[in-house]
Amino acid sequence: MDVQEQVFAVMRGVGFDGDELEADKRLAEDLDIDSTELVEIVVALEQHFDIAIDADAEGGFTTAGDLVGCVGRLLSAGTATRR
Repeated sequence: MDVQEQVFAVMRGVGFDGDELEADKRLAEDLDIDSTELVEIVVALEQHFDIAIDADAEGGFTTAGDLVGCVGRLLSAGTATRR
């Protein structure tokens, strides 16, 4: 399973419809994800991948693809970014 599939699986795990999830879908406008839900998603991603996502980065997440890209970058960076 690639990173995008894993991120989307985590998002489905916190209650988002798998049929709606696509990389270009906007979190707020297309998926109706508010800031509280985004925090829930970020925490779930951190736990699933054993990574730490910078809280300041959360404001930069516009699309589902942004989440995938962030997780991918953190995983590529290796243990230096792991918690």
